[in-house]
Amino acid sequence: MARRRRSAIALAGITTTILFTGCLAGEDDEGAGETEDGDGSVEIIGAIPEEEAVGLVKELEAFTEDTGIEVSYTASTDFTTEIRTRVSGGDPPDIALFPQPGLVTDLVDTGDALPLNDLIDTDDLEGHIVPGFLDSVTVDDEVYAVPVRMAAKSLVWYPVPEFEEAGYQVPETWADLEALQEQMRSDGETPWCLGAESGADTGWVYTDWVEEIMLRTAGPDVYDDWTSHEIPFDDDAVVEAVEQFGEIVHTEGNVRGGPDGSLNTPFGESVLPLVEDPPGCFMHRQANFITTFMPEDVQADLPANVGVFVLPGDVEGGFEGTPVLGGGDLAAALVNDSDVVEVMEFLASSDFGAEWAAEGGWLSPSVEFDTSNYATEIDQQIAELVSQADVFRFDGSDLMPAAVGAGTFWDEMVAFVGGEQDAGDAATAIEESWRD
Repeated sequence: MARRRRSAIALAGITTTILFTGCLAGEDDEGAGETEDGDGSVEIIGAIPEEEAVGLVKELEAFTEDTGIEVSYTASTDFTTEIRTRVSGGDPPDIALFPQPGLVTDLVDTGDALPLNDLIDTDDLEGHIVPGFLDSVTVDDEVYAVPVRMAAKSLVWYPVPEFEEAGYQVPETWADLEALQEQMRSDGETPWCLGAESGADTGWVYTDWVEEIMLRTAGPDVYDDWTSHEIPFDDDAVVEAVEQFGEIVHTEGNVRGGPDGSLNTPFGESVLPLVEDPPGCFMHRQANFITTFMPEDVQADLPANVGVFVLPGDVEGGFEGTPVLGGGDLAAALVNDSDVVEVMEFLASSDFGAEWAAEGGWLSPSVEFDTSNYATEIDQQIAELVSQADVFRFDGSDLMPAAVGAGTFWDEMVAFVGGEQDAGDAATAIEESWRD
C-alpha cells in the first residue's frame, strides 16, 4: 500500500514554501533516533478548536488517570504559523495534530517529523485504519502520523418517509444512481438539492463533486497523480470528470433551481428543501456536518427523518469499488521520549476515541472502533458506511496549491456551472494557473 508520495504532498496548499530549520531527531536520516526517558508530561497542539476538542480533552484525561502521564492539549488559532515558528525555533511541541497531510510531509522533508515505524506498531495501525488514510503521510514506506479524527464527505442524504413511500431504492452502483435520477424525474420529482453559494469561498461544493467523480471514474491512483500535478489538470480523465458532473447539474430538472439556483443558494440552506413536506428534492450530497443545518425538529429524530448512504462507486470502466472522500486530523510526533511514545500508541489504538465519540460530531478513522460508543444512531450509521469503503482519499483541492485548490479550481467550476466555460476550457485555465 505504501508508496512514495512526498512529491505529491509537497505541493499542498500554502505550506509548500515553508522551510523548517529545526534541529530535531530524524534530521540525520537515522530514523527516530534513541528514545529518551520522559519527564511525565506531554504537550500537544493542534488546529482543533476548543469547542470541538472537549471530547479529546476528556480522552486525554482518561489516559492520564490510567498512566500518570500528564497530557495537555492547546488549540492554536493559527496552527500553520505556530508550528512553523516553534519547529524553526527549536521548541516543537511533543505532538502536533495536523488538519492536512501536506504540512506533515513538509516536516518529513526537513527531518523534523519522526518516522513512527521506529516507535509504534505501524503494521497494526495499517490493519485497522480505513484503507488509504495513511497513504498521504507515508513516505518511502515510513508512516509519519496517526489519524485521530475523520470527516466523511461522500454522503448522500434523503428523506426517509417519502423516499420509501415512492418505492425508491438506495443505489449500489453509479449506474443505479443514474437510473434513480431518471426515475425521479419521470415521477415529476427533483433528484438533487445542490447549493454552492459560500461568499468568497463559493465553488468548493462543486470541486468536491468533481473530486468524488474523479475517484470513481479514474480511480485513486490517477486521483493521486492529479492532486500532485503528475498529470496536467486538463488531462482527459479530469475533463471527463468535470463533464460527468455537468450531466448532473446541467440536466434539466435534475437539480432544484437548475444551475442558477445552485449558484445562488447558500450551501447550508440547500439541504432544507430535502426535509420539507413535501420534499423539494430527494437527494443531497454533503459531509456529515450538514445535519447541523437541518431544522431542530428534524434533528430531534434524525433516523426517522433522514437516511444516508455513500455516493456509490463501481462506475462502468472506472474504479471497481466504492471510495470515500474526506478529511481528518493527524497526530505526528516531534519529540522522541518514552511518554510521547506511550501517547502515540494510545492515539494509534482502535479503542481511542470512546470519550470523544460520546460527545458527538466525531468519527473514528479505525474500522475496528466500537460503534456503540457513538452518541447518535446517525453517527453509528456513518461510521459503519465509511468502514465499508474500499479506499479513502483526502479532499483533493486541499492537497493542491492554495492558488489552485482554493482559487482557480473554485472559480472555474463556478464558471462551468454558470455556462461561461466548457469543461475543457475550464480545465485548461486551471492548468495554466498551476504551471508556475
